[in-house]
Amino acid sequence: MKTPLLLLLFATAVSAQVQSVPCGASSGVAGNTAPSGRTSPVAAQIRERRPPVRPTTSCRCGTVGAASLTAKSSVLEIPVLSGLTGSFRFDHVLVRETRRFSSDSVASLAVGVGRQNGEADILSPFSLKSDSAPDNFSYERPVPPQRAGTYDLVLHFKASSTLGDGSASNFASGTVSWEICGYNMP
Repeated sequence: MKTPLLLLLFATAVSAQVQSVPCGASSGVAGNTAPSGRTSPVAAQIRERRPPVRPTTSCRCGTVGAASLTAKSSVLEIPVLSGLTGSFRFDHVLVRETRRFSSDSVASLAVGVGRQNGEADILSPFSLKSDSAPDNFSYERPVPPQRAGTYDLVLHFKASSTLGDGSASNFASGTVSWEICGYNMP
């Protein structure tokens, strides 16, 4: 009696295996395909759902070194992306202090991401000059700042005193890397 029961359990387990599908495909769609020579398992009155079309995500990256912070001001905007359309949707924004910023004359430094001539409304400012660099970073999945027109994105640097003298930086070292990923809606 145990042998037929074990065979029944084995047959049930083998027939219940999950069908593998290519990455990005819906597992529910794979089960709805009819073998050749058979009719569709879906009633004629019901239309099968089309898989959603996903826009291709692309990323842009870059770095900004301490030598770029030469403004005779405590605030500096460094352009990173220009001409983003209102249909652009962010996947994520990442800014990381890859090499610690150091300065004898500037006590604090922060960086954020936002629109040019505006605030850091895409990635909130976070402090640099951290002992934890290169593990000092900020990561967000922001909502788009506008729905129409075009705009430029910049890194907003803000320091406790002037960043430089107009030609040379007040920082001896430091690097920030940035990555912005997203897609345009159709």
